[in-house]
Amino acid sequence: MKAEKEALTDIQHGKEGITIVVPVYNRAEVVGKTLESIRRQTWRPLSVVLVDNNSTDYTAEVLRAWVPEAEKAGIDVKVLCEERRGASAARNRGLREVTTEYVMFFDSDDIMAPEHVERAMKGFLTHPDAEIVGWTTERIFLDGHRRRLVFSDRNVKWRCLFNGLMATQRYAARTEMVRRVGGWNESSLVWDDIELGTRLLAQNPKVVALKGPVTVEVVAQECSITGLRFSESPERREHTIELIEENMPERRYRHWVSLRRMLLAGCYAREGAMEDARRFRAYALAKERCPFYRLLMRMAYHYTAAGGRGAALILRPLY
Repeated sequence: MKAEKEALTDIQHGKEGITIVVPVYNRAEVVGKTLESIRRQTWRPLSVVLVDNNSTDYTAEVLRAWVPEAEKAGIDVKVLCEERRGASAARNRGLREVTTEYVMFFDSDDIMAPEHVERAMKGFLTHPDAEIVGWTTERIFLDGHRRRLVFSDRNVKWRCLFNGLMATQRYAARTEMVRRVGGWNESSLVWDDIELGTRLLAQNPKVVALKGPVTVEVVAQECSITGLRFSESPERREHTIELIEENMPERRYRHWVSLRRMLLAGCYAREGAMEDARRFRAYALAKERCPFYRLLMRMAYHYTAAGGRGAALILRPLY
């Protein structure tokens, strides 16, 4: 108990700390709620790096107007501009400014409860060997319904690939590790968090799932960069899967990537984009040489195309 109190004192006096990096692009109307949720955090010291990704609205003015409020609350803030387009470029720009031991990336339209950062830091304190701590989030869809996205420290590589375990808002990490794997891949314009997650988890880090109430709300937006349909800009998703395959070179994981491709093809079919569905289905099968896994992939395709959900969960025991 004494050692834990001493460690907590060290963190609170700046020997360790955490920085929140928030990329922002044309979010003038909604980013204020996110910033207010950050200002209300109970943890100090706290650093925040806001990166305006060359917005064309008045986002930059909103960010600058928030700085005095944050500084009054004891938060150290930097507002930067990154002219290269893409959230990954903006996050990398912010990452270069991080001087704390831990980093948390956050999106400009999501909300964190006041105790969220404190919860993450106490997670690192309680588990000093942890390199990643994660938590369950709640997603709010456009129609208002909610769904919990559970973070688990089991089967983390599978869950990252198929369940978005390493989505931006679901974890904090040691800054050095994020830099060691090269930061965000700026050529990945969709599913960039899954791509980074596979590189982080390839290091076999100590991952801890924090228990307790949900402290992050992920708010869906009609103008989401990711898009609302899988068949929107399919080349972007397919490119990211190619990058992920490079991150997972072992044969076992390549079977996983083949299944991920086939599930995406099934999503195309479910949305009626049959030309893309047939094209990518053929490509996925061509990449997989094992007859057994090709059979599973065909089953997953037809199940998904017909509207089925959770094919990866159903097939997990066979992989």
